[in-house]
Amino acid sequence: MLFAGDTIAASPVDGTVMPGVSNLDRPQVLADCRRLAELDADVACFGHGAPVTSRAGRALRDAAHGW
Repeated sequence: MLFAGDTIAASPVDGTVMPGVSNLDRPQVLADCRRLAELDADVACFGHGAPVTSRAGRALRDAAHGW
């Protein structure tokens, strides 16, 4: 289980994983997301939005590639 705090959030509209709104340094948040994805957690909890409850590592990797 990963607790990502405000680094990453989940959209309240569709649950899409995205950078947290307070992240102003895009290259850094992408690097941070990739590092968190390497942990390959099954569940990820965020400071904002619903958790990803399965294959969270993959969701983070997919999101980082799409940003």
